[in-house]
Amino acid sequence: MSHIDAIRLPAPDAVQMTGLLGKRLDAMRLNRLPHQEDYHLLWPFQEHCPAGMEIKDVPHPEIARADWQGEFIGTWVAAATLAAVNSGDEALRGKINGLVAAWLATQEGDGYLGTYDATDRWKSWDVWIHAHGMVGLMHYYRHMGRPEALAAAVRMADLILREFGPGRRSLGGGLHGGMASSAILEPVVWLYFETGDRRYLDFGRWLADEDWEAAGGPAILSSLAAGRGVAGTANGKGVEMLLDFAGLIELYRATGEARYLSAVLTAWDDIARHQLYITGSASSGEHFRSDYLLRNDGYYMVGETCVTMAWMYVNLALGRLTGEARFYDMAEQALYNHLLAAQSPDGRGWAYYTGLRDNKRYRWHTDPECCPTKGSRALAMMPLHIFGIRDDGLAVNFYEPSIASLPLPSGTHAKVEMSGAYPFDGAVRLKLSLEQPAQFAVHLRQPAWCSKLRLSLNGKRLSGARDTDGYLVVDRVWRAGDELVLQMEMPVRVAADHIGNPGHVALVRGPLVYAADRSYLPHGEALEELVLVLEAEDHAAQIVPTPVEDGSSVHLLAPVVGRLPADGPGVWSDERYRDLAYDGAMAGYVTLVPFFEAGNRDPNCYREGVWPNYEVIAGIPEFRYLVGGMRGLAAHAAPTDATYQVWLPYVIS
Repeated sequence: MSHIDAIRLPAPDAVQMTGLLGKRLDAMRLNRLPHQEDYHLLWPFQEHCPAGMEIKDVPHPEIARADWQGEFIGTWVAAATLAAVNSGDEALRGKINGLVAAWLATQEGDGYLGTYDATDRWKSWDVWIHAHGMVGLMHYYRHMGRPEALAAAVRMADLILREFGPGRRSLGGGLHGGMASSAILEPVVWLYFETGDRRYLDFGRWLADEDWEAAGGPAILSSLAAGRGVAGTANGKGVEMLLDFAGLIELYRATGEARYLSAVLTAWDDIARHQLYITGSASSGEHFRSDYLLRNDGYYMVGETCVTMAWMYVNLALGRLTGEARFYDMAEQALYNHLLAAQSPDGRGWAYYTGLRDNKRYRWHTDPECCPTKGSRALAMMPLHIFGIRDDGLAVNFYEPSIASLPLPSGTHAKVEMSGAYPFDGAVRLKLSLEQPAQFAVHLRQPAWCSKLRLSLNGKRLSGARDTDGYLVVDRVWRAGDELVLQMEMPVRVAADHIGNPGHVALVRGPLVYAADRSYLPHGEALEELVLVLEAEDHAAQIVPTPVEDGSSVHLLAPVVGRLPADGPGVWSDERYRDLAYDGAMAGYVTLVPFFEAGNRDPNCYREGVWPNYEVIAGIPEFRYLVGGMRGLAAHAAPTDATYQVWLPYVIS
């Protein structure tokens, strides 16, 4: 028995975002998506992966370096399709049509749409590439009405079913314990929904129930049930595991069988409790690590953008499935902090990793990176989730200023205009336009960060009932011109992390985490010299939110004292090394900026090619990928000169 979602998605062109997210999406649509070189996405399919640098630690090292590049095109097509349909961008739509036509021209007679010669098939990233390809084609089919895309996806899936399954080849034991190939689960179940062909559902069941649990498989269901957590499941690889969870959610939607959802919720609880940075992402070195091991420095390859996207994706899927606000809370935390921090403000570049003490590396070319396309997809899918459709009315899941046309239970549509300056201000206004009066419920998510709010209707205070899912519900007969105003208080909060950052605090306001940015410091000051001054009673009493002149952000002015070498003899007499001490006097105020802004005024963020503050290994420029763990990954390596940091030392005045 299948499960019916608590919240259904509007059409991709039903909601136009007009605030911060809308500006970022428009910037990406104009400055990145149409300028993506077709050849960069097509060459693995047209030429197949050429001989290159040896890949270490994979079953077949003879296959070329970076041979996962075939995944990029499917994710790009998914992101570009959503962006083009949402905006009505005909030029982008034309680019997608041409690119997909060239891509499908490489599909072989047996359905193979991959990047390897026949002798190298099924040894490396083939199934992972097919999974991403099917995701892109299904988006293209659903939202742009292209039947050839569905036909190509069916041929791909049928090939997978001929190669893998009961009595045939296993998907386990491959890359990342079989979790990479298992990303095929989600699009295969999608094909079941689209075609009604039970072979696809049966394959999904076999994969999760039998193949994962066979020798060499990732044992996702049993490992999580046994309490091993995400770090102890398979090899703990972040994005692969999260995409497998997305597949399990679809399998639960198709079957209603609790064990599939139970595994995802167990993992969700583990990640939320033990694996999340305060900025909403997870992973270091692309893996889930030991509980609470959340390093700050970029050296550790913190918060891979693929993981940020996939964590958001799982939460949005769970929110739609259950209608529970806690999942949208998690998606919001990642969205406004780690995801936007990974995107360059002009929408063109993406960072692969974004540490909490780091400098940013926004890069245009994706070669050989997955993160720019996945980051683009995460942003492009947001118009689908700002509002939701419930059986009894509408849900407001995010407070991004937007204009929407949404279906009502009566069969008519409501036009909704949501205005305000969220996430910088907690005042949100919703104005409804209806052809005729209609009774329905409006569900307003009460964010987890919000403890005090006021709700009014047409200027009069209103007491909305809070439901068990974390929403305020206003159920009434609505008329044209009705206005709901939600005023959420946004005090500055001082967050402590006694496990990982003792003696340091982070400042948070609303959904935004703040950071110290070197470019805002007085001349000659260093990030390492900052010490926040907190009041003894009300710690944030002297921290002042300050809107910037153009209204594009809100900064914080925070009092600081200096931290200087002490007078008198040092560690060794007459040497340069002296004890560190506070000078005891206020040094003034420092400007702190939202994490997504931090470091962006450093011109090195946008440099192409060689990065002077990153090491070069074996003569290979930093932006080239050298497999080998934590050692010298150039654009992935350690900053020698951080431009921002989140966690700051403090004293109590």
